[in-house]
Amino acid sequence: MLVTYIRSSSYNNYGYCEMQYFMTYVLGYQSKSGKKADMGTMVHKVMEVLAGLKKYEQDKPKVKFLKVDDDAIGKFKCRKEELHTDELVNQLIDLSIDSYEKGSPHSFNNKDRGEIATTAWCFLNHSDGQFDPRLRDIHYPEPHFDIPIEEDWAKFEYERDGEMVQGQLAIKGTIDLVTKINDDTIEVVDWKTGRRMDWTTGEVKDYKKLENDPQLLLYYYAISKLYPEFPNRIMSIFFYKDKDGNPDPSPFSLCFSPEDEARFLEMLKNRVEEIRQNIAPKPLDPNRNHWKCTRLCHFCKTKWEDTDDNMCIYIENHIKEHGMDETIKKCTRDGFDIGFYEAPG
Repeated sequence: MLVTYIRSSSYNNYGYCEMQYFMTYVLGYQSKSGKKADMGTMVHKVMEVLAGLKKYEQDKPKVKFLKVDDDAIGKFKCRKEELHTDELVNQLIDLSIDSYEKGSPHSFNNKDRGEIATTAWCFLNHSDGQFDPRLRDIHYPEPHFDIPIEEDWAKFEYERDGEMVQGQLAIKGTIDLVTKINDDTIEVVDWKTGRRMDWTTGEVKDYKKLENDPQLLLYYYAISKLYPEFPNRIMSIFFYKDKDGNPDPSPFSLCFSPEDEARFLEMLKNRVEEIRQNIAPKPLDPNRNHWKCTRLCHFCKTKWEDTDDNMCIYIENHIKEHGMDETIKKCTRDGFDIGFYEAPG
């Protein structure tokens, strides 16, 4: 398989289900987000806008109004003295739900709205507001990154419209929040509305697991390149739910070292080589009877056009019959370019 970039979700996706990775990142088909995922996005939007308003206040301390121009809720402003009020938070919760509900295939009832509000307020109130962005020195709210890996093993080449395209593998993604602790130290904050578990293994995530967590190591490597002026970098991840999906607010903070940058590159190299050598991606369950296939996977629940097979089975059979190269030529989504990064996260 060809791989031109890695984000934390694609790294984990490959370990979770090779076929889902192939369908998403090589052929270019996007899974429809689940209801719980959409609810998580709504919570994240509240935190992002609050961080943006606080950043505006920091940058322009004399203004009477704070402003953000957000991709989801649009232009929003409030009086400076309203920033720390409950009314503002509740207003943003409603705006976030209403904005995302318009483009969502799901509907959100009062129970859903209550869960979204409870989750947002939990993140804001936990440990006397330790993770409330309004009480932080905001360095950058939700930075996006696109960082090439300048290693020989990270070079790639593929053909597009009769021409050869060359480049360097990149790591790409979005960090929830970067805050400044002091002149030498920044902290990454990552809010997790889902379960505190490794979806590949089903194991609960604890400090030992998080020390080797690909997402945290990828983020650490990214901020070391984005903000090299800060020698100390704290990685904090805040889980709202336990392994079984019950509310159990659990923040974890870790400090990595420069040696972990090399460790991450070695992990990345191994995963990339594994993907490149794979010419027959395997589904999570050959029979597609696993609950993650039947309940969670868009490709197992959606039929390939003009066939009776679901997308996952159709592509698996196509690879067996025609090989990977021919499958990529015939089955790639129209308009998709594997060298172009489309996903926002």
